[in-house]
Amino acid sequence: MPFRTTIKKNLERIKDLDIEIVAPSHGPIYNRPEFILSAYRDWISDEVKNEVVIPYISMHESTKRIVDYLMDSLIERAITVKPFNLTKTDIGELAMALVDAATIVIASPTVLVGPHPNVVYAVYLANALRPKLKFAAVIGSYGWGSRMVEQIKGITSNLKVELFDPVVVKGFPKEEDFKALDKLADEILKKHKEYNIIKSEG
Repeated sequence: MPFRTTIKKNLERIKDLDIEIVAPSHGPIYNRPEFILSAYRDWISDEVKNEVVIPYISMHESTKRIVDYLMDSLIERAITVKPFNLTKTDIGELAMALVDAATIVIASPTVLVGPHPNVVYAVYLANALRPKLKFAAVIGSYGWGSRMVEQIKGITSNLKVELFDPVVVKGFPKEEDFKALDKLADEILKKHKEYNIIKSEG
């Protein structure tokens, strides 16, 4: 993902070659080069899928309730959701999910006014990989004070995304918080349609 621009140039350089075999400096040799080349063309394209990736962690169940509600709300709107519980997620699986996703929703409780360290690591990874995400949001919870949203924004400078309004709740989510999550799901649906990530009906 971080090397998309370089790979685009290299694919352009080899486009007129009659390639019979792909022999990388390490890894297996491929005698079906079109399989490899088409994979690279797909990976470097700007096209994203109607998917929302949600890396999350929850300490006292509040953030999990928020994540579960948003997931249901997105699924009702025919959006594919890929949640990753960061207490047990293989970070490579998260990286793979980011390849084609249109939106990331970062979900965290507040720890000492900032995001949970596991969330910081996941966000740092996403920032380093620079996937072709189009949109992002922060959701989560806090007890007495939070600078979580500002800190997450500060470590996502490589992500060229449009940010949705955050939904960060005090304690356990209440009726108005669930309404805010429904509004976020509506906004994600609207943007996916505007970008033709999901086709509008009619």
